[in-house]
Amino acid sequence: METVKPPALAPGAHVGVVATSSPVSPEQLRRVTGHFEARGHPVKVAPGVLDRLGFLAGTAERRAAGVMAMFADPDVGLVVPANGGAGAEHLVDRLDYPTIRANPKLFTGFSNPTSLNNAIWSAARVPSLHGISGFQFFPSTAEPWTENAFWAMATGSITGHEIPGPHWRVHRAERPRVSGPVVGGNLTAFRTLVGTRWMPPTAGAILLIEAMTATFESIDTALTHLRLAGVFRDIAALVIGAPADWPREDAPDADVDELVLRCVGDGFPVVTNVEYGHQPRKIQFPIGCRVEFDLRGQPPVLRYLEDLVRV
Repeated sequence: METVKPPALAPGAHVGVVATSSPVSPEQLRRVTGHFEARGHPVKVAPGVLDRLGFLAGTAERRAAGVMAMFADPDVGLVVPANGGAGAEHLVDRLDYPTIRANPKLFTGFSNPTSLNNAIWSAARVPSLHGISGFQFFPSTAEPWTENAFWAMATGSITGHEIPGPHWRVHRAERPRVSGPVVGGNLTAFRTLVGTRWMPPTAGAILLIEAMTATFESIDTALTHLRLAGVFRDIAALVIGAPADWPREDAPDADVDELVLRCVGDGFPVVTNVEYGHQPRKIQFPIGCRVEFDLRGQPPVLRYLEDLVRV
């Protein structure tokens, strides 16, 4: 199946805010919509975004219907989850992927909505943006570098743009350069796709893994599961997000890097402490599009090899 890229977000295009995961308050929703409106983008809020069903933003059926309503709306150019949290995986088998492919829109997700970023790429071959969700705009102001990077990727060409990583730690860099399409993201959300038909292919890919609330023990279990399931087989590189300040307790590993290297197996470079995790300042990654890590120098460099959107 050929890739179908979404159009670049045009000036004045509508933003569709949807519920994929945990609930939001009216005030939090107001901050999300207010941010996009201030940038000149009218907002359409999907029905049920303010629903609350325990720790979920309403039923799975209603959340999925809201996502599909925004993809089907010809005025909407960007689909944004209102929140992260929990529950996006409930939508994976309820989305209409042929409709998404026929109406490609820029979808941006982070944290729990990672499952949807990857399912949309796998089932519809529509790339998406891993970098923000609506909760990035709950504070009065978003982190400026992150916001600028988001708008640059959503509205124009990024090919050739480079981001140096002076604090990244590179292991097993037998190959000076590695490249491939980006997949992955939040460990818990991505792991729900393993063994399903919505799991994206990882051979040859740059695989992102990040987690906020975890322990060394839980990360050990999760990474071992991915290794046994063949997820790391033939990947181009594994990129571990920061922060990764998981409680060590009585783990046999001295630090995060030792834990990861012990659990994932051999045969590919591992880059750790890359700032795309649960922190205000984060790199934007195009799920489904090719990037390159140049590991030869100090610092190592991330280079975008293609645009996320049709410019």
